[in-house]
Amino acid sequence: MTSPVTRLGASLSRLLRRTGERNNAMGVDAAAICTHPLVLNLAQILQTHWRELEQCKPLALPRGMEQVKGAMEDGPVRIRNCCFSARGFRKMHLELASIGPGLNILHAVMFPDPCWDLPLFGCDLVAARGQVSAAVVDLSPTAEALSPSLGRQLQALPRPEFSEPRQLPPWGDIFSSAVCFVRPRGVEEEQAFQQLAAGYLRLLQDEATRVGPDAPDHPATVARRAAQVRYCRQQQCNDKTRRVLAKAFGDPWADDYIRHVLFDEPDS
Repeated sequence: MTSPVTRLGASLSRLLRRTGERNNAMGVDAAAICTHPLVLNLAQILQTHWRELEQCKPLALPRGMEQVKGAMEDGPVRIRNCCFSARGFRKMHLELASIGPGLNILHAVMFPDPCWDLPLFGCDLVAARGQVSAAVVDLSPTAEALSPSLGRQLQALPRPEFSEPRQLPPWGDIFSSAVCFVRPRGVEEEQAFQQLAAGYLRLLQDEATRVGPDAPDHPATVARRAAQVRYCRQQQCNDKTRRVLAKAFGDPWADDYIRHVLFDEPDS
């Protein structure tokens, strides 16, 4: 005869198993694919913040894009994607990738619903052999400028100094004046970048609770939609991303992935 303690333990095990399944459906396990601490930490911070947003729910990806495997000369390529939507955001996308034994990539974008006067949050990390070679975070405006309240808060946010700032690409005019693009040197600078990215994320999260939507045909909505289309098309000009994807999966797949997973344009 099974004891009450045994039955309770079995019930708890089933509950924890179901909870884990629900959590997996609501995100991606960074540790299953990446190893660099900054990538792991930011992946956790992003998903935690996203789940706190009002009306947050999983957003379906194109078939077969949740987990992707390929190969390059440097070793196997693994990609994990997860997407959410929330009040004020049409899509929040987190991509984690690993190439061979030492290259980790994090890519995250929060695309606002064009009806909302909200900027785009973007964050990218590239870590190779334990060192972060590129780290960028920004709140990119979808209007002529960031809202006055958000602009003031960005100016008040502590801005760490990094020893090696990096130059934006030629198509980088889509970024704001507050963009941070650096090569963090050492653990202290990596932690400083993590805190800055989390600060940008909190500011956007707070701003989303303060503003409301305009009508879909409102001139401001139309302008924000056009700005977001331009953002996506400029990002599609990133030849480095396309070359890496094409080497692993071929040109047609790379083009389709960039246009329909990484930087899909808002509905007109």
